[in-house]
Amino acid sequence: MKSVALITEYNPFHNGHKYHAEQAKKVTQADISIAIMSGQFVMRGMPALYSKFQRAKMASTEIDLVVELPLIGSLSSSDTFAEMGIKVAEYLDADSLCFGSESGDISTLQKVAQKLVAIEKTPEFKTLLKEGKSYARIISEQTNESVLKYPNNTLGISYLKQLINSHSSIQPYTIKRVHSEHHQHALTHDSFASGSAIRQDIINNGKEWMSMVPNESHPFFIHPFTNQNRLFRMLQLSIYQRSKSELQNIYTMSEGFENRLHQAIRNSTDYENLMQNLKTKRYTYTHIQRLLMNILLNVKYSDVDKTIQGVRILAMTSQGRQYLKTLKQRYTNRFFITNVNKQNAHFFHDEIKATHVYNLLTDNEQDDFNTPVFLY
Repeated sequence: MKSVALITEYNPFHNGHKYHAEQAKKVTQADISIAIMSGQFVMRGMPALYSKFQRAKMASTEIDLVVELPLIGSLSSSDTFAEMGIKVAEYLDADSLCFGSESGDISTLQKVAQKLVAIEKTPEFKTLLKEGKSYARIISEQTNESVLKYPNNTLGISYLKQLINSHSSIQPYTIKRVHSEHHQHALTHDSFASGSAIRQDIINNGKEWMSMVPNESHPFFIHPFTNQNRLFRMLQLSIYQRSKSELQNIYTMSEGFENRLHQAIRNSTDYENLMQNLKTKRYTYTHIQRLLMNILLNVKYSDVDKTIQGVRILAMTSQGRQYLKTLKQRYTNRFFITNVNKQNAHFFHDEIKATHVYNLLTDNEQDDFNTPVFLY
């Protein structure tokens, strides 16, 4: 059985994702689609709009096997997001990887990826990083590739760099994005929209989003995260109770930013105000949001482990069950977990903790122990 991996967030699952999944199987001639999906917290540095359990159910209307991306991937920059996604794909023995891009030209993206890998290996690059220059600034000074101006191209290139660096046998493919831009906030098409536009419409209690998501997924759009004030209060508690030296140990914390955090949290009245007080030219909005989530979840540099010891299966179709059975027979020393219990929970310490915190934010009751794999 040939399989294609899709590294995803599905925040939430919509018609664009359905199109991507359909085309991925078509262009790769795969029998099985595997979605490696962010869990309770997503790469933009926020709690997911819907829990990982609900989003896995949404995706299972189209995807054969939905598994969880390790938390460290979701709350890191694109390179680590890509690294963890590729490692899970390799653990699941995926034959190919298919991602969306503005370019739609895999050859062009591969050439740029090869160029960036070469730049990153130079002593000059490493020196500039140590001096405090951002990755994006160094790359923009070293090359003026136009494809790097678009977010999905950039993320796709991160996947390709990881495939190069890990000497992976996974074959990459890309599908050109259709009808909407990645960060487009308006619902301008009758059936396709960006995740940003759909989230905003849901948060605003709109109804237009319903035509932008597959009809089969509608029953799973329940209990969205909308309580930003609760998030702010929990962040206040998380920052107040840590000294500056303790904050220095938080994953993605940069030297000196802990001082800005202590000052900003005392002078902020809500989440948006906090972000305004924290924003600097050096750090992107997204980087700061991910840092805040790492503080909330108490993810420290010492906790970072990029090895894949087991994979959490969230949802699967009958085809997915057959593929999983084949994997278990082929790799008897690998762990494909459909039900979390005391014996295997140590594989997913961060993800279990993230679910408990997510439930405090959303009043959800589904956790990793009481929610088995969803069979579609």
